[in-house]
Amino acid sequence: MKKFFCLILSCALSACSFLFSDSDGVYVEPDYNYIADHVIVVDKSSHHVVYEYADIRVDEIAPVAAIYCANRGGRQASLYDITLHPDHRRRATFVCEEPSVY
Repeated sequence: MKKFFCLILSCALSACSFLFSDSDGVYVEPDYNYIADHVIVVDKSSHHVVYEYADIRVDEIAPVAAIYCANRGGRQASLYDITLHPDHRRRATFVCEEPSVY
């Protein structure tokens, strides 16, 4: 069971490394202008932020939520919920949490 868990974890981590890297493995900055054109801030506080979006993936919004939470006392953004609306728009709620120390 531990081997299976390690295999799944390593696959997930390697998949995440490709999200924001080009073919050379170099980090690529998200296109914030594209994100700004496709995302609306619905609600925000010092503890959470809610984005409404269409024609964009939630993993493209996550860096923006991370910056938002980092500016609120060095917190980390954690995806809490995604809601699909009838017009195919989605709302993603990110919670700003204190960084965990292990």
